[in-house]
Amino acid sequence: MHQHRKVWGRKVARPLKINQKRLLDEELPKLQLFADFGKKLDLTQLMPGFESYILEIGFGGGEHLAWRAQQSSSQGFIGCEPFITGVAGLLGYIEDYELDNVRIVIDDARVLLQSLPDASLDRIFILFPDPWHKKRHHKRRIVSDETIGELSRVLKKGGELMMATDIQDYADWMVDVLSRRSEFTAMLDGRQSVYERPHPWLVTRYEQKGIDAGRKPSYLLYRKND
Repeated sequence: MHQHRKVWGRKVARPLKINQKRLLDEELPKLQLFADFGKKLDLTQLMPGFESYILEIGFGGGEHLAWRAQQSSSQGFIGCEPFITGVAGLLGYIEDYELDNVRIVIDDARVLLQSLPDASLDRIFILFPDPWHKKRHHKRRIVSDETIGELSRVLKKGGELMMATDIQDYADWMVDVLSRRSEFTAMLDGRQSVYERPHPWLVTRYEQKGIDAGRKPSYLLYRKND
């Protein structure tokens, strides 16, 4: 079957500032990983010395990923994001916090998932992904029947899939997709409901903007069964 990348939308959201261009020129080459169909990325060779590996799909401006990486120096973090402006934002955090446990993939997340070995990740974050509101665009949603198999495959047993969205329709969609996968169990981890934030948690500028607009986030945590 012919495979091709499926990245929709603009890759550069706004003109880059001088410092952003510098980061992309000087720092990105040291940190970028390249995924491709038919090629497996051995994280233990590309990022040796870490006790576990965590992926964030669509890291936006990089706030959450950098915050997690700053808290957990023993873990290796991979961020996947096709938009250059967001990549430049993450590079700024990496430089400011002097992080050495982050690598970046600028690509379609579906390509990266297919490039990762089985059971190679301990945790996956998918936070506030594009909801693709129109019904004809639902097939573009990163959480779907088409992608959940790959998300499951790359997670270790006992690994966690953490998703968040402030679009109720997408939250219902995510729950529906995961309900058809017997290898995943929904977890609250001491919370009263999915509307209560996990702990610890960083409220990013993007998340706060949605809250200020009156949207209520859902925080959906699933664990892959042992």
